[in-house]
Amino acid sequence: MTRTRQLVVPVLLWLFVAAVVGVLFETPTWSAALFETAVDQTLVNIGTIASTVMLLSLVAGYGIAFLWSWRTEHNAACIRLLYGGVVIVVIYLLNRILKSMFGQIRPCHTIQTPANCPPLDNFSYPSNHTVIAFGLAMGLAFAIPGLSYVVFPVAVVEGISRVLAGHHYPHDVLAAAVLGTLGVLATLLIFEGLQQKRTEQLSAMRARYKTLV
Repeated sequence: MTRTRQLVVPVLLWLFVAAVVGVLFETPTWSAALFETAVDQTLVNIGTIASTVMLLSLVAGYGIAFLWSWRTEHNAACIRLLYGGVVIVVIYLLNRILKSMFGQIRPCHTIQTPANCPPLDNFSYPSNHTVIAFGLAMGLAFAIPGLSYVVFPVAVVEGISRVLAGHHYPHDVLAAAVLGTLGVLATLLIFEGLQQKRTEQLSAMRARYKTLV
């Protein structure tokens, strides 16, 4: 990727993210209606359990992928996963700022649901769980593209489960999915050249170590 593309593509992606998050921050009618249709007593517990299982699966998968890439000396994947982990944390912190800034209360505080609702000051938009899930999925896919077919479906289930659990409107999840996916991708693309340099340095360090032993 040329230097121009390395900057232009991420900027365009971030502008798209900003547009989506900005447009959706006021609860759309379709989102409230879909929430009321989807949430009922029989699905709340399933949604809560599925949310926990899916997110923990992605976190564990990320850790396993990193250890595998390190032990098998897939240096490019290892460095990308390392950078991806840092970027995911940054995007998560950004999302917390956005949640406080928008101050949107959760649907379970305004619509009667069987859900066990978080405190009022634990805001809804965008969904933290979904941002993390899609961020982890994008980080894994960026480092090991073949995992895309596994990790993104898991992230989608995570997002749906947040709605079924009664904690988020669908638009909370949609905005979070865009932020988690494209925010992580755009930021990783900005630092792609630096990742390549670190990969070369890691490869050289390992080669020197082998000559010593």
